[in-house]
Amino acid sequence: MQESEIHSQMLSFAGFLPDKKVETTSFASTSDLPRSLDFVRLTGILAHREASNGQGSFELAIGAAKKALSRSDIDPNDIDLVINSSVSKMDSQLRQHLSPSFATLIASELGITNAQTFDVSNACAGMLTGLMIADSRIRSGQSKYALVVSGEHITPIIGEAKRRNLYLHPRAMASLTVGDGAAAYILGPSSKEGRIKFSEPFTMAQYNRHCIGQACKSHAGPQMRTKAKQLQDGVMNNLGNFLQRSVDFMNINWHEIDHTYSHPTTPKAVKKGAKIASDVMGEINFLHNNTAETANTASTTHGIQLEISQNNGYLKTDETAILVSFGSGLAILAMHFMLPKGVENWS
Repeated sequence: MQESEIHSQMLSFAGFLPDKKVETTSFASTSDLPRSLDFVRLTGILAHREASNGQGSFELAIGAAKKALSRSDIDPNDIDLVINSSVSKMDSQLRQHLSPSFATLIASELGITNAQTFDVSNACAGMLTGLMIADSRIRSGQSKYALVVSGEHITPIIGEAKRRNLYLHPRAMASLTVGDGAAAYILGPSSKEGRIKFSEPFTMAQYNRHCIGQACKSHAGPQMRTKAKQLQDGVMNNLGNFLQRSVDFMNINWHEIDHTYSHPTTPKAVKKGAKIASDVMGEINFLHNNTAETANTASTTHGIQLEISQNNGYLKTDETAILVSFGSGLAILAMHFMLPKGVENWS
């Protein structure tokens, strides 16, 4: 294969969820919230998953990576690029990992010894950003097989928000919409062009103060403060233009996309975005809005949604999918790809 002919493809993906399931009404009942808000009705979130004792971002990421590797038939020693895109990098004791790169630790645990490893940070758009980098390196011949992985242990921000008076701290309310989870993707070379395509990355810095995650000052762990309406308006007001430009940039036909996935801040927000997309672009063939019981798992949401779709038997070899990602900042990015060979037979 000549270097000029190298393209990339998705070889496998995996989503991974911790076992512990927490019902939304157990921590966000109408008696808990300002103005007796019905949080389930407002968001569409019925439940989420939480990491168990001893589980953190690292353990979740390893669970997803092992599943993706087993589905790819790629030997760990053949992986020459590992990118981690976790927002949280939080362990079970609420300690955030800083150095060395999380990707280095993940690669070591998986027995990947011949890879370049580094972390990428772009909020909830981190995994698609990492995939875009991996795709570029494979097409340039710098890498052959890449693992892009993320584990998100972010539910401690729920507890932090609950310790606040939400009447006085309404920006903490969005913290109740998150869940823990992990995702991983394996990319490799292909002789066929167009099996993976990326949109132009959008960054709209005028919205960069609408969602801030940082260390909590009063106790261990993180906190998040969100101007939810303003942030959602930023996405919705720009979504139609973004999709039109992205379809043109990637040279794809909107009506031939088999599966559509959006980053789910909430299931209700996905429905609102789908209405805009349909009005601007035309009917969506199959919108997968399946996070009512997993919530917003930050950078890992698409991988978990794909896993649920695969488990339900909805995905077939060489069907097409588009992932649309939003990250605080405000970052918007999309990836169009052909589903891996044998996806319908994965266990």
